[in-house]
Amino acid sequence: MTTKLGTKLRNMRKIRDLTAEELSKLSGVSRSYILLIETGKREEVSNKVLSKLAKALRVDVNYFKIDDASLPTEVLPDMPPEIMDMILSADSMPYLKLTQKAKESGISPETLNKVIDILIDGLKK
Repeated sequence: MTTKLGTKLRNMRKIRDLTAEELSKLSGVSRSYILLIETGKREEVSNKVLSKLAKALRVDVNYFKIDDASLPTEVLPDMPPEIMDMILSADSMPYLKLTQKAKESGISPETLNKVIDILIDGLKK
């Protein structure tokens, strides 16, 4: 029987497009242990292991610790995977803040796109 932790781990691994073997290499947690967690055969998992898995999957460790914690992928399941990956990426915060600032300033997506195109063209010269 799969646990909430197991389901969360498997879902996040799939979102990151990783096999259990790849996650094992990234996290330092054995493939067999990852599969035991995912299938619910191992319910008690140490904070150290959870931290390693969270770091490898680029999520906050509390996502695994809090039963009702959810990710944008669960709240917004129809979002394109490349956008979701960008949102979940640790280095995306400055870009997300710029997008928020543009929206709050009333700048339309079309105008923002034109400004970015102008900047890109200027950088090419």
